[in-house]
Amino acid sequence: MSLEHLTAHGLRPVLEAALERYKRTGELGRSRPDLSPTDWEALSRLTGGRAGPPLDLAVLDEALRRSSHGVSLPEVLTELNGGPIRVRRQEREAFATAWAGVLEQVPDTDWREVLHDGEGGANLLQKAVKGGAEVAPTVRTVAAALALARAETLSFPVLAARITGNAHALDDDQLGGKVFRAAAERLGIPRPERDGVSSVALCANLRGAVGRSSGWLTGTAGHTLALPLREVQQLEGLHAPQNRVWVLENPSVFEALHAAHPHASLICTSGQPGAAITELLRRLPPSTTAFLSCDLDVGGLRIASFLRRNITLNWQSWRMDAQAYALACTRGTVALSGLVAGFAGLFPELVAAMEAGGVGAHQENLLPELLADIDG
Repeated sequence: MSLEHLTAHGLRPVLEAALERYKRTGELGRSRPDLSPTDWEALSRLTGGRAGPPLDLAVLDEALRRSSHGVSLPEVLTELNGGPIRVRRQEREAFATAWAGVLEQVPDTDWREVLHDGEGGANLLQKAVKGGAEVAPTVRTVAAALALARAETLSFPVLAARITGNAHALDDDQLGGKVFRAAAERLGIPRPERDGVSSVALCANLRGAVGRSSGWLTGTAGHTLALPLREVQQLEGLHAPQNRVWVLENPSVFEALHAAHPHASLICTSGQPGAAITELLRRLPPSTTAFLSCDLDVGGLRIASFLRRNITLNWQSWRMDAQAYALACTRGTVALSGLVAGFAGLFPELVAAMEAGGVGAHQENLLPELLADIDG
């Protein structure tokens, strides 16, 4: 009744402006409604001549409480809002407290840092927190999945069942599955596969046995192989001739190197390493010298960082230094989509050069040098 009465007297703009102010701060404060002279006159009569731009909403509140309606301005604003008013400042403060509590519950240090920076599924969890959902179980599940995925190559259903007893707990339509995928990608952890044949490892000139077929890989010398995860998991005694392998990010570079050097031991990650590639590299002897070359951008640094931190081999940077970066940039550059500072521990000079240059470069820009390196 009070809202209808005030609206009939032309005060709706006053109330709407007051509502927006109250939503922001939870306080009445002062408002500057856009009113006609007639509306200001009506407001002045209501407040006993105490209204004028800017309008002190406390004066309006006092006038309403003393009126025949006996209501407060917050009560009128609640009626105008159609229900309880959610104050944005209070919402922000409540969310900040809740989000800090979520971060404290993350047992994975690397993931916690990524979440703190707003990445690795942070937006998904924050949306759930704002909606009032309890995300602690999801955080525990994802943290356990990340730890297991670092240590062992498993399919999605097996990984989910191992952790929760539910093979569908990490499906891509579940919050846990969405967050896990985002976290794994940001942390450079190979995402589990749906099955044992979809993920393949592109390689050439490795040696090893599959069960009793001891000469199987040896017989493929000079040929490119795309080994599915299931077959990689059956390899025994995997090794590279001369205990040396060249590891590349891009299939185009792999193809060019294999065409020029058909008997060189090559492995291609085809972008971010999948389960088959990760399993293949883990089956090589730790003493294997692995020359690693990736794009000179954020994605390339992420791949190189993941491999060096998670797979024990004698890793050697291959054209991933400041000098190679400078040369590659003379042949073309790309925009840097992200920050490189986090990789400075493993690539200090390269990261410094990339931060100074502000651009990245593709591995293909260094193909002549990569070919010459294998010649050497």
